[in-house]
Order: sequence, then structure tokens, then C-alpha cells
Amino acid sequence: MDDQCVFCEIVSGGAAGHVVASNAHCVAFLDAAPINAGHTLVVPREHVRDIHGLDEVTSAAMFDLARRVANSLRESPLPCDGINLLMSNGKIAAQSVFHAHLHVVPRVENDGFGFVEAAKTGPTADELAATARLLRPGG
Repeated sequence: MDDQCVFCEIVSGGAAGHVVASNAHCVAFLDAAPINAGHTLVVPREHVRDIHGLDEVTSAAMFDLARRVANSLRESPLPCDGINLLMSNGKIAAQSVFHAHLHVVPRVENDGFGFVEAAKTGPTADELAATARLLRPGG
């Protein structure tokens, strides 16, 4: 636990948080500044800065809990026509709280949230192949 981390405080019960689900490794609670009603954050119980510090067990537990929350949103009376899972890692990627967290965002048509793609020509097949080679183990 990090004494300076608001998510650690919520996980420990030292700060208010509206918990909706949990498992042995993670806790899911409502985002204090939701994009839409039901917007939930899934965080590891242990303080981990970002995806690069997650072990396999915890990352699997995060995704499983996110799946459970997504199913709950779909079955709830809250508006939810789709769901985005989003995780920002690092300041340049808009991570604002430096405790790993996965957003489960219920979506409705015309909700104003979205991703903006840069206007550019996509990579060629050869460029994609070269990038894939770089990402493969031993590449």
C-alpha cells in the first residue's frame, strides 16, 4: 500500500469508495468522475504503478473482474449499449492516478466520449510485418 495513493486508501477502506465487486486480487469501484453512470475502475489490491508492474495472476484477475462488471452493467437498468475497457499507462497516455487501473465504461449513443484517430495513411503490409517482428519474443 502507498500512503499517498487514493486508490490504495479506497482498497483499504480508509477513503470512501462505492465498491461494486471484488475478488482475491482486485477491487472494482465506481469512478468519482464517470463518463457515464456505472463507469467503474478495477484496481489491484496491491499498489502497482501501471501494467508493467502487474504479474500474470493479478492481470488475469483484473480482466476477469472487469468482465464481471461489464456483465453486471449489461444486465442492470443503467443505459448501456456497449462497453469500453480502457487502461492508460504513463503520463503521456493520460494516466492521472499512478496505481494500475482498468476503466469499464458503459457506452450509449452520442454520449460524447470517443477516440480520435489521427488523419494519416495506414502502414503498408511490409511495415506491419516489420513491426510485428520487433514485438515478437527474440525479435
